[in-house]
Amino acid sequence: MLKASARLAAAVVPRVSASMVVTAPIAGATESTAYNYRVLMVRRAEGGSFESALVFPGGVEEADDYRDAARWQMDAHKVCAVRETFEETGLLLTSASDLNIQRGIQSQAEALPSFSDLCTQNGIRPLDSQSIGRWITPRAKQSRFDTRFFMLNVGDTDKFLLDQLDSGRIQLSELVAMDWLCPDEVLRANAQSQTALFPPQFYILTQLARFKRWQDLVRYNPSMSPIEPLLCPRNDGKVVALLPGDRAYPDREQPTSSGLAISDADLFGEDRVEESGMHRIVMKPAKKAGGFYAASLHQSYLTATANL
Repeated sequence: MLKASARLAAAVVPRVSASMVVTAPIAGATESTAYNYRVLMVRRAEGGSFESALVFPGGVEEADDYRDAARWQMDAHKVCAVRETFEETGLLLTSASDLNIQRGIQSQAEALPSFSDLCTQNGIRPLDSQSIGRWITPRAKQSRFDTRFFMLNVGDTDKFLLDQLDSGRIQLSELVAMDWLCPDEVLRANAQSQTALFPPQFYILTQLARFKRWQDLVRYNPSMSPIEPLLCPRNDGKVVALLPGDRAYPDREQPTSSGLAISDADLFGEDRVEESGMHRIVMKPAKKAGGFYAASLHQSYLTATANL
């Protein structure tokens, strides 16, 4: 029997955070293009959270997010996601209708004022975004986050946003790079052990990869039930992230502090077509970076978490 990763005597309380999945059209894409949109990805610096892995922009919520959310009558989680995207990449996901005002805002943004002050001074506010998930770091981890994920599609008519796509700047204290990549590019790099991903990013990219056209992303309608993976090491060196709905996932709300006994048999079988009741990610730990390589999603349970 194997002990799952829920065996800490007292789990660390996760910090509330938010992350933004930004998609944008590819200029000149045709009907024959595999994907006509890209996703904004950032690479975390060594030594920090999600070390060296590719993630979506995001971070921990701050008091200003709740104050600004009240005056804008918006969800504070969404405000946080837009603010963190601006701070980490320089991409300003806000309203701005007059082109002269837009140029002034972009000039001010280069001076790096606070996001709240920038919006107040220019009478702008964050754009609305679509909720696409909530992931909670496994409770055995010392650094935990309760993260809401949102998606904002730039589209092909918003000149203010389109003009910003290739002029971003990264927050050097937390990131080493940013890039616009098609979902299949990231997943292929992960499969080839070139790019490390964490379960939430891998899962979301796998779901987005089903949509080849950005115009169809409005059909992406995942469940908002929280997902807290249960990480289980396997005797072949891989790790299985059990997700809610999997036959081996604990049916009680809180895993016991003494740990959960998961049998070897429960962690194998993803290659057998007849196997059912699975909702898990099988992956290989990235030895020199945070996250995992060669991840694969196995989803064969009845109550799907994504309505596609």
